Amino acid sequence: MPHPRSQLHVSEFYDRCKETILYYTSLSPFSIRAPSKVAKFTFHNDKLHKEKLSLEATRIETLGNEYESLRSFFVYREYSNIYKFYESYRYHRCEKKYNNLTKLDVSKCFDSIYTHSIGWATIGKDAQKEALGESNGSFPDRFDRLMQRMNMGETNGIIIGPEFSRIFAEIILQAIDREVEHTLRNSGSRLEHQVDYEVFRYVDDYFVFYNRDEDRVRIVDELQHALRRYKLSLNAAKAVVYEKPIITEITMAKQQIAQLLEKRINFNLDEIVDENGEVLETKGSVFVNSNALITSFKTIIKTCEVEYKDMLNYTLSIVERKSQGLVDDYMKVSPDNRSPRQMVNAITSVIEFVFFIYAVSPRVNTTIRLCRILEVFNAFFRRRELDRTQEQIVHKLVYDNTCFIIKKNKSSEHIQVETLYLLIALSALGRDYWLEQGVLADYLGIELPSHGSKQSLNNSLSYFSITVSLFYMRDKVRYNVLREHVVDTAIKRIRDRSETCHKDAELVLLLFDLISCPYIPTVKKAEALKVFGVSDPALASDIIGYSDDASKSQRWFTNWLEFDFAKELDAKRSQEVY
Repeated sequence: MPHPRSQLHVSEFYDRCKETILYYTSLSPFSIRAPSKVAKFTFHNDKLHKEKLSLEATRIETLGNEYESLRSFFVYREYSNIYKFYESYRYHRCEKKYNNLTKLDVSKCFDSIYTHSIGWATIGKDAQKEALGESNGSFPDRFDRLMQRMNMGETNGIIIGPEFSRIFAEIILQAIDREVEHTLRNSGSRLEHQVDYEVFRYVDDYFVFYNRDEDRVRIVDELQHALRRYKLSLNAAKAVVYEKPIITEITMAKQQIAQLLEKRINFNLDEIVDENGEVLETKGSVFVNSNALITSFKTIIKTCEVEYKDMLNYTLSIVERKSQGLVDDYMKVSPDNRSPRQMVNAITSVIEFVFFIYAVSPRVNTTIRLCRILEVFNAFFRRRELDRTQEQIVHKLVYDNTCFIIKKNKSSEHIQVETLYLLIALSALGRDYWLEQGVLADYLGIELPSHGSKQSLNNSLSYFSITVSLFYMRDKVRYNVLREHVVDTAIKRIRDRSETCHKDAELVLLLFDLISCPYIPTVKKAEALKVFGVSDPALASDIIGYSDDASKSQRWFTNWLEFDFAKELDAKRSQEVY
């Protein structure tokens, strides 16, 4: 995550160089995922508009679609997800035209990129070396220095994740694409793109369609040579060759999983109509068997020879849609014909299934999907269509499974983010399902002091674990001891790196969230500010008590008070640019 000051630099760079970026990301004959124009965005600064905004999530704009609000600066062509490419006309056309497909990817692409190579990609390696002293302030020079500043001055590797890192890589890879296409066309082999072969590149993944094996060898060799000139290389271990019929193991597994879920998670509706065709009443029944789902899912994973992690996000996305379908169909049934017991049994079976498959490989994106499924059912219960006892059955199941995941995935310095969302999901269940202080402390890797013993701080708590745990505990009395421990740990984390705290992105984010957190004593906020050099009590008080023109308390990176879990989950899903 880049430093907030660096994020401002990126914003300024986009504003100044957006047209140049669009030019250099439009040159490749291979790329199918690149910026194509600046997204249209309108900000409505009036209360009425905000109140009438749809709850539909904001998203990444793709070419040919229209959106009211967005989370990406650029419009992207052409596929928002790699699996959409697998199902596209272009992919199927190549299956008909060519006999073979080779899948390749760049080895440790973002870790290996040499920042100076942005100049090689845009103005040429020799030209850049020749005009080394005259390139200051040029587009590649500015982009190069921007990426270095965000990565502690390193020229080898760029930070992984943000949109601008992918754009930086895209410009370099587009130059490599052009070199490969030009060399193949003009060398002795005279291979013509879209005639003798066809290449598609999605970020750092290459799909090479071809007919003759000697052509594949030539294409792969030339691609390897071109990458090497930019200090990159192909991952030989991940190279896969497919012959006709060209279908991957993941595609087969996806098809079978989709069929399984369509068949097993279903609400059977029956409409009773009169002689004029008007619906008199609607009956319905639902039965979901978690054991049958789990067994069939494991069978598909085994027979298709795929890994759980490759199928989880896809599976959970279907389950989310099917879960919403169960709720919608239940509401269509006439009130006198509804079976709350059937509905509760179906919901518990779905929850048992999703927790089973999720527990195999918890990741950030699958945790978000899991939370979205739980939120579908939470929203259903908030409508009070079932009685309190039936609701408690489901909430107890969610609580028990979440506790199991939390105990299995105790936080450490390097493994925290994956399951932290589950704490927020737990808080949505209500006051009867708050974790015991000891259980939460154990999950965070904190050993609370016994009576009379001295407290030792846990330095492994990261920014995310600190803010999420504070958000979860709020001002509840039962967490007083643990909350104090977490706050002291956060301040110690800042103090231990006091000499460089201004340059440390994590500590700057942490500082602003600490001073805006309503559950931390003012004296502790002043203590954190003092480490950052704010020693004047009056100035510290002004910073801590800052509010906007509407007398609204400051809010930085964590929304402490006006939090809508469903809306935030939508926002997280919409942030996947690639």
